[in-house]
Amino acid sequence: MCLPACDFYLLKSGVLAQAGTEITTSTLEWDQPFSLSDGLPILLLLIAMGTTIWFGIRDRRSLSSPAAFFLMLLRLSFLALAIVIALNPHERTQTDAYRDSRIILLVDTSQSMQQPESDSRATGGPKRTRSEAVQQLLESTPFLDELRADHTVDVYTFDSDVTAPLLRLPSRYQADSRGLTETNEEATPGSESAGDNKSGKANTPNWKELLAPKGLTTRLGDSLDTLLVETKSPTLSGVVVLTDGASNAGRDVQVPRDRARQQGTRLIAVGVGSTEPPLNLEIVRIVAPTDVQKGDPFELTAQIRGTGLAGQTVQVELLQQGPANPEPVVVASQNQALGADGQVDELVFELQPADAGEYEYTVRARIADGIETREDDNQQSRQVNIFDRPMRVLIVAGGPFRDYRYARTILFRHPSMQSDVWLQTGSVGTSQDAHKLLYRFPETVEQLYEYDVIVGFDPDWTQLTPEQRQMVSNWVSNEGGGLVVVASEIHTPTLAASPELEEIRKLYPVLLEEVSLRMSSREAAQTAFPLTFTPEGNAAEFLKLSETSDEAGWSDFPGIFATYPTRGAKAGTTVYAEFSDPLSRGRGGQPIVIAGQRYGQGQVLFIGTPELWRLRSVNPGYLDRLWTKLVRKGAEGRSKRGLQRGMFILDGREFTLGQTVPLRLRALNSQFQPLTTDTVEIEVFGPGGVPLVPSPQLRKDSIRPAEFVGDFRPLVPGRYRLQFRLPESTENVVTEIEMQIPRQEAATLVQDVALLNRMVDGTNGQYVSLADAAAVVPSLLPNKGERVITDQRMKELWDRGWLMGLLVGLVCLEWLLRKIWKLA
Repeated sequence: MCLPACDFYLLKSGVLAQAGTEITTSTLEWDQPFSLSDGLPILLLLIAMGTTIWFGIRDRRSLSSPAAFFLMLLRLSFLALAIVIALNPHERTQTDAYRDSRIILLVDTSQSMQQPESDSRATGGPKRTRSEAVQQLLESTPFLDELRADHTVDVYTFDSDVTAPLLRLPSRYQADSRGLTETNEEATPGSESAGDNKSGKANTPNWKELLAPKGLTTRLGDSLDTLLVETKSPTLSGVVVLTDGASNAGRDVQVPRDRARQQGTRLIAVGVGSTEPPLNLEIVRIVAPTDVQKGDPFELTAQIRGTGLAGQTVQVELLQQGPANPEPVVVASQNQALGADGQVDELVFELQPADAGEYEYTVRARIADGIETREDDNQQSRQVNIFDRPMRVLIVAGGPFRDYRYARTILFRHPSMQSDVWLQTGSVGTSQDAHKLLYRFPETVEQLYEYDVIVGFDPDWTQLTPEQRQMVSNWVSNEGGGLVVVASEIHTPTLAASPELEEIRKLYPVLLEEVSLRMSSREAAQTAFPLTFTPEGNAAEFLKLSETSDEAGWSDFPGIFATYPTRGAKAGTTVYAEFSDPLSRGRGGQPIVIAGQRYGQGQVLFIGTPELWRLRSVNPGYLDRLWTKLVRKGAEGRSKRGLQRGMFILDGREFTLGQTVPLRLRALNSQFQPLTTDTVEIEVFGPGGVPLVPSPQLRKDSIRPAEFVGDFRPLVPGRYRLQFRLPESTENVVTEIEMQIPRQEAATLVQDVALLNRMVDGTNGQYVSLADAAAVVPSLLPNKGERVITDQRMKELWDRGWLMGLLVGLVCLEWLLRKIWKLA
């Protein structure tokens, strides 16, 4: 029972009981004989009572009057009880209940609700998001009070799917008949009453938390249809949907509309967001090379697009951050006259940095008067590696696989890489694309440590001596060497089964099956299955195949026919992609195709299939970029091993808003030993330099004591700076990430009024603007409360053990007395 101040219920279990008021009554009833067959047993019992009286009078001839009267009383008591049982006395319990009329508020919580509600030119004031506009409707207007005057209000949210019920606001309607006048103050089972608030805070829902935008897609049709199926009820007056109509996935709204018509449920659409085309300037993309030789000039191309700005001139700036510029500085600026709405204009910047290193270039565009609907899409960044020393790559191949041949050529031709090749099945005189052709593995530490990364295509590790295998392990763990391995059915089964290769097996981030039935039937495989990417895989920068788009580039890839079976990932491993063939599922789940792990200071990447060459059928450039980025990712630890005592290790620099960002920090003390603390706190500064509170806590990795892991989930698009101050030092470890609105959710800035009108057509509901919702919506929803009388139970009063015992006792006592008095 909640306190009188209780005004809403926060639902924990996600289960709603029917809201209403109940009165329970109990009455005593008897079965009346309505036919001869029903009355015959009672008639016979009455005759038996008359006969008992006659025999009692006759017994007075041989017994004293008291004894005869007592025997007759025993027999009559038995027969009287039998008549009572025949009339079946019972207690009937009924519930007279009033079921409250009920409405549902279905609120859009997709990322498009972070868009501005309207053009700031029209409002003349600060811009509020669509989500904030809905919050103000619920908090600062009589909208909810008007609804609750006649209905119980249940709150749901949706994005890619509809949630369980989050909140119940009880009705204030009072039923007058039969004394049912109590207000609804009893908490719903599985709920936490707001009246139980012991903090003393105002008794209002936290709308900001409940309605926070987080979904990456909007499935309006699917979500509404699921809701109608799950909440069908004769007391459901209607469903009020608060959304911008930006449905970009799932079924059309016609499906839930037809269901609502069949059920007789009103649908009311409250449209959120501007209905006028916005004023907006967008950086569409940046085209720039990923690697440039020191001293060579290169071009950076920026593509911009304006909406509502045709003919206006905008300023576009290029900022550079590099070894000589720890903070971004403007290095170039151009003015560009925009074309027609939606037209993409290009600007070209000529660059030639003097120093080698990693550079980040940011293109930033501005409107002259500074007034714009959106500002989060006004800049984009790209990284360019200026190199003066080629990366040393050792390619080891157990055979001339097709993937090996393509990757060998790609790495050989790359200007920033110098690759040596050891083809284990080759012989003297074999021609290979390589700077140096080897016929054995490096035999000394000095020879091996010249390389930054080893790329192994199903290598035969048994051709290495135990000393060489130990040397590889030490090179990865202690010197930050990178290892990229591709599994196949020829030599990987030996690696999985051989005890002698345990030192190499430890380096692999996955648990390998000892046999590969699936891969042995590769030639018989007729169907290609696409890769299933994990959230970490979608975010990983080294797996993004397109340099000019935010799309990963894998969506058009038909897939692979087979992959090496795995038994799962090792602790500390990041799984990026799995094989989607359902028949390949093993005891550890779906086979892992791409995974990686930090091994000491080095990085190990596992590729479970030698079929990535099939990417060439989609775009030959994709395979080039993939192998270039894989090698760079593998050599990450080698290139950073000379850095300071700490560094952030991230799977990418760009993440989608709503996605949880995994964090990994490597930190050492002043003696270059792991920190003794179990947790560390990092500082996060959001867009505009606003610190994130509370700061994320990272916990020590149980596998790697020098590293700390954790995550955080940004809620606002833009650039975030991550910072950690090293103990006993003034040095800060700093990195930055970019949170981007999903392309689907940012596709349109205009409310889709046509779709919302189509959704409510024929349901006796209508489309209402957000500004008119408080005044119009309550009048569209009739009170559908109803009174229900329910028989809860019927309790038979004669069916008792003591009554049966009494009947038996009466019969036995009479028989015993007749025996004693010699009457029987």
